Amino acid sequence: MAETSIQLSTSAVATAAGLSESWAWKARDQGVLHAPHFEDAVVALRVYAFVSQIVWPGNRRPRSARQDLELWQSSAVEAAREAVSDPDTTSETALWVLEDSVHLVTSPGQRAAFDLDHLNGRVAFRIPVGLWVAELPEAIAALRTRRRRTSPPSKPAA
Repeated sequence: MAETSIQLSTSAVATAAGLSESWAWKARDQGVLHAPHFEDAVVALRVYAFVSQIVWPGNRRPRSARQDLELWQSSAVEAAREAVSDPDTTSETALWVLEDSVHLVTSPGQRAAFDLDHLNGRVAFRIPVGLWVAELPEAIAALRTRRRRTSPPSKPAA
């Protein structure tokens, strides 16, 4: 699926991703979003919001502590970003996230091979990045039709 070069604001990235702006600001602070933003940032933000909340079985994570991105989380975000411009990405493409690795799987055959080769009873999350990439044109088009807030008329100087 091909991406376009439409530049987006941080707010527009969050809106297109269906997330609050606070997720976009957190992602920026964690080094996930870098200006200027393009369509790949929308999918990257969605994946970031998902993987930043994962706590693997047997691991503890205090809510009050600052949570820096772990390598597997950064890898998941970057794999999702790359999927946006990958010509092999289809609506069936999934990002499988394991505690120690991430895998983009495009076809049913690849999914079966992945299951046999990597899962074998392990905990994993399947993120539908292909579907999210397929939804990008509609999400971006919806941004253009949003009504902008208008400023109240200024009072004449006395």
